[in-house]
Amino acid sequence: MEKMYSGKEVIKAGERLLDDDLIKSKEEYSAAMDVLSYWRFSHEKPLDIAFQMLQEIAIEKDRSAIFAKRLKRSASIVSKLRRFSQMKLKNMQDIGGCRAIVTNEKKLRQIVRDLRKKAQFKNSLGKIRSKDYINNPKEDGYRGYHLIGQFCDDSGDKKSIEIQVRTTLQHDWATALEI
Repeated sequence: MEKMYSGKEVIKAGERLLDDDLIKSKEEYSAAMDVLSYWRFSHEKPLDIAFQMLQEIAIEKDRSAIFAKRLKRSASIVSKLRRFSQMKLKNMQDIGGCRAIVTNEKKLRQIVRDLRKKAQFKNSLGKIRSKDYINNPKEDGYRGYHLIGQFCDDSGDKKSIEIQVRTTLQHDWATALEI
């Protein structure tokens, strides 16, 4: 995918989409949505790379693992920007996401251990961006392990991709909660 918009243009489009008056101008709304669509689709290749890495590592530990990947829907992106007023479109970490659902927590921990060794999950200071919702569940009871990695797009720019690892039981619970 050819680079069409700068980081500043992506941030500005995200801010414009929060402006209630934007709906009045079809041209401006369309232009902001074009930037959002571009930004969303620029995560496809990084998501594919992350997904392949997740599959290779997880299958080694659990042949029964189930996998899923997705690009966050445009409406969900705008909704998240509204919920978190300080968030910028360019910095949203879960536009691309993938998941492994494994049979038990022992296998989950082995997969997480191997993922944490990968350079894509370490920032310039060597710190790993992760959330252990198994040892520290969310208020609603959600459990799972999340890692944020940096994966290159066609232009060589790094995009954040979220990887989730859950057990079957944790996944069933999370799905029931969403419904």
